[in-house]
Amino acid sequence: MMRRLLPLTVLIASISLPCCSSEESDFPAVEGWTQDGEMLLYDADNLWEYINGAAELFIEYDVQTCRTADLTAGDVTVTVDLYDMGTALNAFGVYNRESSGEGVQLPNAIEAVVSPPYQALLLKGATYVKVNAIEGELTDASGRELLAAIASVLPGETAYPTELGLLPQSGKIAGTEGYQRQGFLGLSELRDCLYAEYAGEGDATWQGFVVRSSPESSSIWNTLSGQWESLEHSGRTVLFSEIPYRGLVGVVRAEQGIWGVSGAADQGELLNRLDRFVP
Repeated sequence: MMRRLLPLTVLIASISLPCCSSEESDFPAVEGWTQDGEMLLYDADNLWEYINGAAELFIEYDVQTCRTADLTAGDVTVTVDLYDMGTALNAFGVYNRESSGEGVQLPNAIEAVVSPPYQALLLKGATYVKVNAIEGELTDASGRELLAAIASVLPGETAYPTELGLLPQSGKIAGTEGYQRQGFLGLSELRDCLYAEYAGEGDATWQGFVVRSSPESSSIWNTLSGQWESLEHSGRTVLFSEIPYRGLVGVVRAEQGIWGVSGAADQGELLNRLDRFVP
């Protein structure tokens, strides 16, 4: 991502618009790196001015602010974006959607990924950090050092969001957890979903998901009740439907929300998975 060059008129306007700029001291000092120029500040209303269509993902996860500044060390200059996502779960959701590759272990962080030569990502508490090299290149070592320095000055917890604890541990494949605010399984009806992959027969896997209990989860259940087929199983109503590329998907209601499984070949397999997944 190229660093934006602001014309004089924009710079003048930014002085009078606190939503677009702030004092340099508002950006955390990162050991070994020097800040170049002022910090810029965006929120959900104007984030598109900075990252165009990519803002949609952050707005979907209730972004609060984005603080961005250029930092330089030696012959390398990077843009560091600090996204305050409001909650640790929202930050985890965005990080999970944007990260790829093997993570690295860092102190004072939940997860981090270094993708030489141009990008590095970090998750800590409610903050999602995105680093892009704009001059020179990041190595694996320099990327780790930079992320570690950033993590050390950020507030927030270094544990995964507590909400992920709703996902049953038995059979869960580590590292497959995620959180999707909208359009889970490609269905507009499924929102606010925690999910993970679970071990099936042999090398097969299937996906389990949870919609946390809330007024919205009741609305989701009522919508699915009017669209999906139903059957009674073990004293519960099971709603199910064949979803393209996802196989047979089924859900039940429990005290903590809506619990569902996907990828079943038939009703027997669907019910078996629900019996294993639902508490």
